[in-house]
Amino acid sequence: MRLVHTLVPLLAALPLLLARALPRTRRPVADRPAPARARRPQAARPAPRVPRPRPYVPRHAVPPAVDAAEFHRVARRHAPLWQLSYEPHDLVPYLARHRVLGDLLVGCTDLDALDFTLTEFTPPGYARAYLAHHR
Repeated sequence: MRLVHTLVPLLAALPLLLARALPRTRRPVADRPAPARARRPQAARPAPRVPRPRPYVPRHAVPPAVDAAEFHRVARRHAPLWQLSYEPHDLVPYLARHRVLGDLLVGCTDLDALDFTLTEFTPPGYARAYLAHHR
């Protein structure tokens, strides 16, 4: 029985030992037979997909012209509460950020509309909202 326990693992490992010991011989590529492949008719490949334009995103062909003197005049008028900026290639080129409430933004495409909006807009009061509930 001891002989069987010794010979069985050796016989099982014999193919692995022989595969490592003997060098592999491969036939050159020219001598190999060509693989038999079933040729399918070549269909024309479809054209690559082009993303469709988004109809809901307006685009400005030409950025609106800005009068620098008028922009500075409006910026000076509203400087205590608002910080104005102008980015000509954005969808909304004129932006005003509130200096106290940093997350409050007002944007317009026209400088006159921005001036009117900032003049008429009163930001919401938040400091004493609790006084109305106390009385």
